Amino acid sequence: MTISITLNFFIPKKIVQALKKIKVSGIVAYDWRDSDLCHVTIKAISKSDTHPDKKQLDEWVLKSNEIISEQKPFKVKVQNVAKFPNALYTNIKSKELLKLHKKLFKVLPSSQPHFENNEYNPHASIGVLTKDLEIISETEKDFGEFKVKEIQLVIWDWNGKKLKNCQIYHKFQL
Repeated sequence: MTISITLNFFIPKKIVQALKKIKVSGIVAYDWRDSDLCHVTIKAISKSDTHPDKKQLDEWVLKSNEIISEQKPFKVKVQNVAKFPNALYTNIKSKELLKLHKKLFKVLPSSQPHFENNEYNPHASIGVLTKDLEIISETEKDFGEFKVKEIQLVIWDWNGKKLKNCQIYHKFQL
């Protein structure tokens, strides 16, 4: 069991439907498009084998709110398809998102520092991969644009490469 705590926002269903048209050859261990949980991680806060206590979660909410309360809704573009060794993803383009990530990086702990700050690559994971696969669909494509109006602090409970549970602990309105 792995418990991950992140700040993220969810991808609208209309764009998820467009992402469902991406075809691959190979095995996908978990397909985010089949759930209502296709999302963009803004900040990876914690990763452990135990659930954080309420006091710790509330502290992260407080620190996050200091930054997010000043954030206005912002637009993001969803475009192109690529893969990491363990994930199929689409790029998320937004200067406001990059600025927000850098502010949150300064005040919150990091479970993945090697992917944050100047190394932050905004993306929406489409699938968790078990084996190497090939993308059959066109990789250069615009999937749409939308305005982010809400950010969530989420507790993800993983059993290996399978999502066991997802709990939205707190919602921040922009």
